[in-house]
Amino acid sequence: MKDEDKMKEKLVKKLEKARRRIAELEKLESEYIEAEKKLKMAQFSVDRAGTCIFFMGKDAHFFYVNDMACRSLGYSREELLNMTVHDIDPDFPEEVWPNHWREVKQRGSFSLESHHRTKDGVVFPVEVTVNYFEFEGKGYNCVYVRDLRKRKKEEKIQASIYRISDAAHCARSLDELYSLIHKIITELMPAKNNFYIALFDKDSDMVKFPYFVDEYEKNPGQEKLGKGLTEYVFQTGEPLLASPEVVKKLEDKGEVVLIGPPSIDWLGVPLKVEGRTIGVLVVQSYTEGLRYSEEEKNILIFVSEQVAMAIYRRQAEDALRESEERYRSVVENSHNGIFIVDDRYRFIYANNELAKIVGYAHEEIIGRDFKDFLDEGSMRLVADRYKRRQMGEKVPPRYEFNTVRKDGEIRRVEISSTVIKNSAGRMQTVAQILDITERKKIEEEIKASLKEKELLLQEIHHRVKNNLQIISSLLNLQSRHIKDSESFEMFQASRARVRSMALVHEKLYRSKNFADVDFKEYIQSLSRLLFQMYGTDPNAVKLEIDIGDVLLDINTAIPCGLLVNELISNSLKHSFPDGRKGIIRILLHPEKDHKFKLVVSDDGIGLPEDLDINKTESLGLQLVTMLTDQLRGSIKVDRNNGATFEITFEELKY
Repeated sequence: MKDEDKMKEKLVKKLEKARRRIAELEKLESEYIEAEKKLKMAQFSVDRAGTCIFFMGKDAHFFYVNDMACRSLGYSREELLNMTVHDIDPDFPEEVWPNHWREVKQRGSFSLESHHRTKDGVVFPVEVTVNYFEFEGKGYNCVYVRDLRKRKKEEKIQASIYRISDAAHCARSLDELYSLIHKIITELMPAKNNFYIALFDKDSDMVKFPYFVDEYEKNPGQEKLGKGLTEYVFQTGEPLLASPEVVKKLEDKGEVVLIGPPSIDWLGVPLKVEGRTIGVLVVQSYTEGLRYSEEEKNILIFVSEQVAMAIYRRQAEDALRESEERYRSVVENSHNGIFIVDDRYRFIYANNELAKIVGYAHEEIIGRDFKDFLDEGSMRLVADRYKRRQMGEKVPPRYEFNTVRKDGEIRRVEISSTVIKNSAGRMQTVAQILDITERKKIEEEIKASLKEKELLLQEIHHRVKNNLQIISSLLNLQSRHIKDSESFEMFQASRARVRSMALVHEKLYRSKNFADVDFKEYIQSLSRLLFQMYGTDPNAVKLEIDIGDVLLDINTAIPCGLLVNELISNSLKHSFPDGRKGIIRILLHPEKDHKFKLVVSDDGIGLPEDLDINKTESLGLQLVTMLTDQLRGSIKVDRNNGATFEITFEELKY
C-alpha cells in the first residue's frame, strides 16, 4: 500500500511538472505569435513608407528594398534584389565602393547628395542618408533615399530670378536683355524655338514685338491692338494656357480671333509692374510631343514679375540716357555759356560757348574755382548772391558781372542761375551766361556810382551777428550796476533773448548750409548758455533733448529760438526752487503738412492753477503767446506733473 502511494505521489509531481511546461510553451508560442505580428507590421510599414529604403551588405548587394524604391526606379522587387548599388547609382562604381564602405563603418551615419538611374535610363538627383549597423557579427547599411528633383527645380527657378535681375543691370541694350531672358526661360522649359515678348503702348493703342522667335512666323514688328491671344491676356490681365480646345471655345465666344499658324499649346502670362500690365510673355509649341502643363504655367507666372521689372527698369534707363543725350546736344550747341559749379564754386561742367567767352580751353576750366574767372568786384557780388540764395532769400534770376578772359580782357556778362541738389544732397549751381559787353558799356558807367552803396549794405548784413553780440555784452555790463533783483532779472532776460538771436546768426555763418539752422545743435548751444547764465547745476536739473533732423530757415529759427529761450528760462527760474532736482525735456519733430511740433516740459512745481497764459502779466509768457502767433501756430498747456507747453507751428516762407 505504501509503495502504491509513493507511485501516485511521483505521478502527480510528474503531471504537475508537465502542466507547468505546457503553460510555458503556450506562453512562448503566444509571445512568438505576437512578435511575428509586430515584425509583419514593421515589414508592412517599411514596405509602404513614402521614402525609398534599401538594405545592403558589404558586397553592395541589396537584400531588401521597399515598394517606394521599386516605384522610384521602375524595377520589380525581384530585379532589385539581384542588383547592386553600382547598378543604380552612377556616382558609386565598384572601384570607389571599398573606400565608401570604410567611411560608412567609421562614421556610422551621415547624408550626402548623389544620383539614381531608373530602369529606362533617366538619371535624377537624390539625397542619401546612410545608417551603418551590425547584426550577428556582420555589417549592413540601411539607406534612406529622397528624390531631389522637385527641390532642384525650385532652386533652379529661384536662381533664374536672380539671373534675370542681374541681366537688367549687365545687358548692354534692351535687345541683349530680351535675348538673356529667352535663354534663362529656355533652361526652365522648352522654349528655344518659339518665344516672344509683346509690349503695349496705350498712347498709340499699338502692340509691339521687340523680341520674337518662331519656327513658322516672322516678327510682325508692331500692329494695332486686335483680338489675338496676346491681346486677350493683356486685356484680362490673367495667364492663359490655351490648347486647341481652349482656343476653339474662345473663338466660339467671339473673344479671340486666331492669328498666324495654329499651335498645339499656347502659353502666355501678363507682364505687370505695380499692378499695371505692360506686356505679355509667350511660349508656344507646334509639336504634338511637346505639350505645356500647369507646371510650366506656374513657372512662367513666377518669373514674369521679375521679367516685367527688368524690362521696365531697362526701358526707363534707356529713356533717361536718350534724354540726357538730347539735353547734352542742346547744351553743347547753345549760344549761351552754360556751366555747373559745386557747393565750393568749382567747375564740374562747362560747354563750348563758355570756353569761347572766357578764352580758355575746356580742360583748363574743369576743376577750377569760378572766382578765378572774375574780377575783384564780381567775386564779391557772386559770392553774396550765392550765399543769399543758399539762405533762402529771393534773388533776381538774372544779374550781371565781369569775367576776365585768359588774355586779360574784361567782358561784361549776364548770368541766370538756379541752385539744385545732387544725388548726394550737396548744393550745386546750374547757370548760363551771355556776353553783353557792348550793350552794357554805358550802363556800367551809371551803375558804378551805386557799387559803393551795395558793398556797404553787404558789410552791414555780415555785421548783424557782431552787433547783436555787442548789445548782449552791453546789457551784461549794465546789469552789474543794478542793485534790485527785479531789474537785474529783466536785464538778464533781455540779454538771453539777444543772445538767442545772435546764436541763430552764428550757427548760420558757421554752417556750410547758409540757408538753414541745424536746430538740434542750436538748442544744445542755447541750453548751455542759459544754464550758465542762471547758474543752474546740470547735475541737479538735467536736460533731455529729443530733436530729429530739423533744419529751419532764419525766418523761422529766430522766433522759434526765442520761444524755446523763454520756456527754458521760465523753467530754470521758477520750476526748481530751493535746490529741487528735476528734468527739463525739449522735443521737436516734423509733422504732416510741413508743420512741426515743439514740446518743452519739466517735472518741477508746476504752474499756478489760476494762471491764464493769454492774460498773464509775465513778459516771458506774453512773448511765448506772441511768438506762437508769429509762427502761425497753436499752444497747449498741461499742468500735470510739472508744466508742459506743446506748440504746433509751420515754417515761415517769405
